[in-house]
Amino acid sequence: MPLRLAFLLLICLPFLLSAQEEKETPPPIDTDFQQLNKSLEGIIPQRQFLEQALDSAIDSSTYQLGPGDQILIKIWGALENQFFTEVTPEGFVIIPTVGEFPVEGKTLAEVSALLKERLKERYFNANFAVRLVRIRKFRVYVTGEVVRPGTYFMRPSDRLSDVLELAQGLSNWGNETQIQIRHTSGDTSVYDISQFFRNGEEASNPYLRAGDVVFVPPIDIQKNYVIIEGNVGSQGIYPTKPGETVFAFLSRIQALNRRSEIERIVLIRNGEPRYFNLLEPHSPVFQEKLHKGDRIIIPTIRDRVYVKGEVAQPGPFPYLAHYAARDYAGLAGVLESARSLKDIYVIHTRNGRVEKGPDAIVEKGDVVVVPRRPREVFKDYLTILAPILSLGLSVYAITR
Repeated sequence: MPLRLAFLLLICLPFLLSAQEEKETPPPIDTDFQQLNKSLEGIIPQRQFLEQALDSAIDSSTYQLGPGDQILIKIWGALENQFFTEVTPEGFVIIPTVGEFPVEGKTLAEVSALLKERLKERYFNANFAVRLVRIRKFRVYVTGEVVRPGTYFMRPSDRLSDVLELAQGLSNWGNETQIQIRHTSGDTSVYDISQFFRNGEEASNPYLRAGDVVFVPPIDIQKNYVIIEGNVGSQGIYPTKPGETVFAFLSRIQALNRRSEIERIVLIRNGEPRYFNLLEPHSPVFQEKLHKGDRIIIPTIRDRVYVKGEVAQPGPFPYLAHYAARDYAGLAGVLESARSLKDIYVIHTRNGRVEKGPDAIVEKGDVVVVPRRPREVFKDYLTILAPILSLGLSVYAITR
């Protein structure tokens, strides 16, 4: 028996040792993942699998090569061969048996012509093709009024909107009309990204370059600004452009929605309210220019009618076009304690006017009142006074 156990141990020992080695072997270091955590490399999840998401084909006459770009060189004819080469960190392309060539800052078309010319000196009676197969990544720095400032790894095919998306957008105090891009050359460009989101204007959404610093400035309340309130996506302070009209401003910040009461937009200036109706063809809202400190209030559409008084179910009811006061009173259920239908009246919230009669047409937000009979009111008073009188008589009888 001991010999058998020893024999089995000798057979199983190599497998046990190999299993122990596999167990103790440390996992490979995922440098990309570590870099992602350390440098805030914001990559859209899909890009981890499909890295090159282009909005159009690369233009070889304008695309400038840089460190990290990968090129495919194909040779066919008397000799067939192909190989990949990458632009070195110093900006060179190295071709075995041919040489090295500086390509930093040159366009893809220029580099292609240069390499083909030098390849002809080495390979006779052959054809050549130079293709860009992988786009480089570089650092872009996002600072200022964004949710997540930091360093992001981008590509020459990425635009300003892409890096702002990775930075989780502008903060509530960011000025989207004055975004600065500071280039390594020392030049600074200013862009209004709202023009891209509103009109699709690509000139306001430029491509990024290596080393760019994107700075989102805060809203400057010393310059033109307005305060917007009411039924809007985000209430608060917004910067305005010189000479911007009320309608242009509301369109730029996408303040209006289907629940906005566009027939009664309020502009308060120096404490004085003004009302605008966007449905009027020649409304002054299309020409009225904003002033510093203006306040705009966008009401919400009232799609309810409120019934109160002597009804079984007082409260809000859905608005129904061309319904009269008697119709809403019927929906709420008129009680026996109510006055006759001719005493029903409607309070129009739009102008505060009171209209009497059951045939009064009700509008959105109006209040329909079903009054109580006078004798029912007297009964209520009597119900309240009876205990008081009884108590008074009791006190009088005791103290007498």
